[in-house]
Amino acid sequence: MHLTRWLSGLIMAPCLILFILYAPPWLFLLLILFLTLLGLREYYSLSLPGISKKHKTTGLLLGILIPIALYSADPCFFTGAMAIVLLLVFTLALFERKDFSLRMDQVSRHLLGLLYLPFLLAHFILMHKLAGGQVLILFTLVVVYFGDTAAFYVGRSLGRKKLAPEISPGKTVEGGLGAVGGSLAGALFFKFFFFPQLSIAHALALSAGVGIIGQIGDLCESLLKRSAQVKDSGTLIPGHGGLLDRIDSVLFAGPFVYYYAWIMRLGN
Repeated sequence: MHLTRWLSGLIMAPCLILFILYAPPWLFLLLILFLTLLGLREYYSLSLPGISKKHKTTGLLLGILIPIALYSADPCFFTGAMAIVLLLVFTLALFERKDFSLRMDQVSRHLLGLLYLPFLLAHFILMHKLAGGQVLILFTLVVVYFGDTAAFYVGRSLGRKKLAPEISPGKTVEGGLGAVGGSLAGALFFKFFFFPQLSIAHALALSAGVGIIGQIGDLCESLLKRSAQVKDSGTLIPGHGGLLDRIDSVLFAGPFVYYYAWIMRLGN
């Protein structure tokens, strides 16, 4: 199992690095759209397993609308896209032949999925637009996965006190501290070898934020899986489970890094 995890990572990592560094913006958008579709399919399997084909197709189309809207430089495209999302999701519920509470539950789950995946993932499109955005994206991924790896091994070897036993019995406080330490190590590693213009202060602030927020993202996905009573969100990536199992921390860490970089003008 561990060997499969490492092999999968070693195969995917170089391809992803080269793609992020050299892909033009339109091709990077296609990657985000592809990940959005894969992630939404897993989300619907977890949160809306009995959804009709019509509703699922509508959700997928609305899902790719959000990143496309944020790809545009005009903010009106995004606000218009969100208005369309709300209108169509509620319109579908109007013509359902279900109890009203079930209709509203479906609306809520639809909207949660569209905010959870397309909206959060689309922040990487915004990050890609920043000066030096490709490096910031790689920085985010390195810090997250250093933290995830440290959390896994520290938790297994030293974990005693449960972090959130009802949501994710395997996660421990010690593993959580390991995640923050791993994120710090990842940030410093990336800063000294690939991002020298990043100050130590910014590296420390970003690593602490990513280390904490990434774990929140991990627990949020665990909550989805717990509600569906499954161990993994899918079987897409050998040794890792589904796509959501692999990007759960990234989904929340990406917006944090983007807004921090935007406010602090890190890319300028």
